[in-house]
Amino acid sequence: MSFIFLNILLCLGLVVSAFVVDRKTNESHINGSIVNLILMLAIIFFSMALTIGLCLRGVKQFSLILGRVTFMFMGWFSVLSCEYLCLYPGRKRNGVLKLTRAVLFFIAFYIIFFVPNAFTTISVTKRNGLQIASGLVFRGSLSRVFPFSWLAFYNLIYRFVIPLFACLMVLVRAEMNKSKLVMQNMIFAVLGMVFSWICFRYMNMIIVHNSNVLTITAIGYIPQLLMYNKANTNEEILDFPMFMRTIVKFILNYIIPIALLGGILFCLDSVFGAKQIYVLCALYFLSSLFVFIVLPKIFKNLTKHGFLRDKKYERNFERDLSSIKFDSSAQEVAGSIFSVFQKYLGTTEMKVYINSNNENLDLAYDSTNTAEASMPLDMGVIDVLLNNHRQVVFREYAEVSTQVTIIRKRLLDMFEKLNCDALILLNEGRSLAGIISLGKKSSGNIYNEYDYAMFNKYYSNLFVAGYFIKNIINENVVGTVNREIRMSGQIITSIQENMDIIKSSKVDIGYRMIPAHNIGGEFIDLIRLTETRHIFVIGALSGKGISASMGMVILKSIIRTFLTETKDFKLLVSKVNNFIRESLPKGTFFAGTFGMFDFATDTMYYINCGSPALFVYTRAYNNVIEVQGEGHVLGFVKDVLPYLTVKKVKLSPNDIVMSCTDGLIETRSLHGDVFGKERAYAGLLENSGFSADKMAQFTYESLIEFTSKELDNDITILIIKYLGK
Repeated sequence: MSFIFLNILLCLGLVVSAFVVDRKTNESHINGSIVNLILMLAIIFFSMALTIGLCLRGVKQFSLILGRVTFMFMGWFSVLSCEYLCLYPGRKRNGVLKLTRAVLFFIAFYIIFFVPNAFTTISVTKRNGLQIASGLVFRGSLSRVFPFSWLAFYNLIYRFVIPLFACLMVLVRAEMNKSKLVMQNMIFAVLGMVFSWICFRYMNMIIVHNSNVLTITAIGYIPQLLMYNKANTNEEILDFPMFMRTIVKFILNYIIPIALLGGILFCLDSVFGAKQIYVLCALYFLSSLFVFIVLPKIFKNLTKHGFLRDKKYERNFERDLSSIKFDSSAQEVAGSIFSVFQKYLGTTEMKVYINSNNENLDLAYDSTNTAEASMPLDMGVIDVLLNNHRQVVFREYAEVSTQVTIIRKRLLDMFEKLNCDALILLNEGRSLAGIISLGKKSSGNIYNEYDYAMFNKYYSNLFVAGYFIKNIINENVVGTVNREIRMSGQIITSIQENMDIIKSSKVDIGYRMIPAHNIGGEFIDLIRLTETRHIFVIGALSGKGISASMGMVILKSIIRTFLTETKDFKLLVSKVNNFIRESLPKGTFFAGTFGMFDFATDTMYYINCGSPALFVYTRAYNNVIEVQGEGHVLGFVKDVLPYLTVKKVKLSPNDIVMSCTDGLIETRSLHGDVFGKERAYAGLLENSGFSADKMAQFTYESLIEFTSKELDNDITILIIKYLGK
């Protein structure tokens, strides 16, 4: 009874595992999916449980047929497992492999069902346990030399001989592989086979004393699946501490629970037997709950501390990056960044190069003081990487990825020249601001997928640092005092100079961006799509000081990058929202407006993202209306797409569009009065006869006159006069 229950329990556990692996695994089109292997093993356990049940019921003919099917499935499982191993990590199945699989399937089927005396009877008794009658392969004198039964011969071929050939093939391929990580993972997969052989050997020794163990012999396949999954999900080259940690976790998570449950079930079966079946089932259920629910939680708490703890560094990595102060020299800032990488990743060296002329990279920082002062810049390599949206590039990626095939040699040459294993490209749109190169890890490990995720997640912090280093490296430009203020001025100037000013006789543009304290996070951008279409963005990022200024540089750059990927106006805003949530410092949000002019149809489309005011002056009615519409601030909601609404306004000659940030609307006078929307559109009416630039200036001057004091808020105003010529 206990072995029926154990087979069913293993079946259910494998089905659950299949769903978990299917959700988490990152396989790249590997033929013979590991999920299918897990489900097939679950079927084998369920089939074995049915076979035992039928034997106990005395249904001999059906139990024999089902027993044969079960052992045939075991042989087929071995073949599919070997095929998976031969294809790892992602090779395509060829004709020879397909033919070999079909032949081995047929041989297994023939031995089990058609060879005389190969599998004659199956029975279960209380005294002798599970018994399978199988005749000898050889007769006469040969039987003394090769005393194999057909069942033993079948198991030898499908559990050892065929897997041995597959392992040898994979080891040869692993030796030829250039990637250390892939080679290690291929060895992991081979170790799965070795562990299975050990498991089968151990179970054969137990079967001599208790033949019922034969009913759970398929447990020997589980190490294969565990190691295959490990090979698929592993992202690190194991050093000795990591190896020992993995072994201990494997014992805690798998060996101890399975062994403990088996022992408990065997003891319960011996004490209660079949006479107290309901009590036995209840105790089985409680034992399973303890082993698979309570025990894992205890072990999970153990692995959170000390030696067994996963070496994940995200929280501290973010904290230390965010705590870097930008009030010192470029060397000190770069040194602080290197200290963070050294502390959490064991990075042995770091260099920072800045792009001065698109021909050479100039050295700004070198932790080793041995690098050359400049190196040639291969923009062809950079363009390919940026086109693939790879700001973070590891040596492993350069060695194996098909995305960089055409530049592989040049990219690897760059890694060699910089003596590094990781590159972080600091880009502004499609132009390169600089490069941060990271040397090998002191542990000898590689930069893995977890590192890649962290570098991408906190890329904005690294970009801020790199941009700061680039702009203050020339001490004669910045000086030694008040670096934040000077830096912010450079950033705002950079934003203004990089706008695509609309060159159309149909429109006149004017704007003012005035930081309250020479530093802020507000910006305007104009982006040309076609001759007849332009996008405008106006808004404010939360925060103060240089972090807000850097944030607006990054956001401006990423908006232009996203426009190269999507032409969908609504999807663009959604992607910007996701970037703010995932890549900018926590708590950052954006309030503003995204708009698009279509001169061919004289139409303005816009999406309000928490903009305080968007006014349209209509010449025909000599009146100002607010067309703000519904909108959500970006950076709060995970999926903002359902909340975005695209509005449109038909424009006529001499209509005027005015947008501003909350600094204009919410600024108070000395008496505590708010400037408000009424004064804003009253000024719009009064100054409608002037050019857009003068209108923006007059609006700002009226605010200064109203407040009669120094401004506390940043002021950003955008005026668009639609001439319609």
